[in-house]
Amino acid sequence: MKNKLNRGRENKTYISLLLVAGLAFGVFFTSKTWMYDDSAIAQTSFNESINGLSQTTLTLRDWEYNPKNKLMEVTLERNHTGTDAVEPTFSFYAKEQHATQKYKAELVYQSDNNMVVQIEDVPESFEVIGLFVTEHRDQNILKQEYKKQLENKDGEATVTDQSIQKSDLPEPEQVIILGDYRIIDTTQSLVTKTDKGYKKESIIADMERTKQAITTIVEEDIPFQEELITTLKKEKESLKQDMAFETKEEQADTKREIEQKDKAIEEAKSEIEKLKKNVKELQDKYQNREEELNALTQNKDDKQQNKNEKTNAENVKTGQQDAHQNKQNDNNHAAKKDEK
Repeated sequence: MKNKLNRGRENKTYISLLLVAGLAFGVFFTSKTWMYDDSAIAQTSFNESINGLSQTTLTLRDWEYNPKNKLMEVTLERNHTGTDAVEPTFSFYAKEQHATQKYKAELVYQSDNNMVVQIEDVPESFEVIGLFVTEHRDQNILKQEYKKQLENKDGEATVTDQSIQKSDLPEPEQVIILGDYRIIDTTQSLVTKTDKGYKKESIIADMERTKQAITTIVEEDIPFQEELITTLKKEKESLKQDMAFETKEEQADTKREIEQKDKAIEEAKSEIEKLKKNVKELQDKYQNREEELNALTQNKDDKQQNKNEKTNAENVKTGQQDAHQNKQNDNNHAAKKDEK
């Protein structure tokens, strides 16, 4: 009886330990989703210029993560702002903050000014990921720069391209773009797309940014300048009325103040014209991108239509062949009947 009681107590103890272990396990692996993290957010700002490369200005446009397939996707905009006649190429790798393990980062799509980089095998437990972007300038350009430096230093170039060693040339420049798990978008639908899929996404995102820029100018910037003009005009009229009770010296100061307000009014009017011109350019850009998107979609529809037409033609051909075969079978059957 005592042994049974002891075994019962031992079983309860084991069960309790297993429950505690399971709870601790769950807390450890799910704490990111429910525990408050008061550490500083380490996230590179979206839609702002990223400096640090000599030939390229980068802009972070989007960062997504799919925990199901451990895949990250980073969208960058690049602008060639340097003086090199040949645009540089880029290489990538990624790793977590305060870690040594590197993750494979691959360029899966690029257009004239966009790059989409995928980072593979990122565990759901990540907190801060650094995407290392290395800019590789053309070797011939670097060699020419090196020879010019020698000319400026010694007055005469004494080396040829063939004699220049790799160690003589500057190391490629690198920037680190940070992604924080609290900022990165988590989506279960993230997969590798086709070039057309990425191009479509790029066009749509550019249209959204253009639309937002137009809205900001029309609803905020222009009304601000108009309100400023109204305020300046009221202040100007008030100063004119005060001049009737001022001395000559005070009137001279007031006139100068009125002139300053007139100048400010003209500057505000000029700024409004610039803003309106900017809106027109943005509207034209939006329309061009819309036409590009429609053309891209139309090409897809045309291919599908051609595929459907081909299928229909094959069906018609098969139907005709079946009808011909049936007719032939009927004729053979009739001939055999006549022979009988």
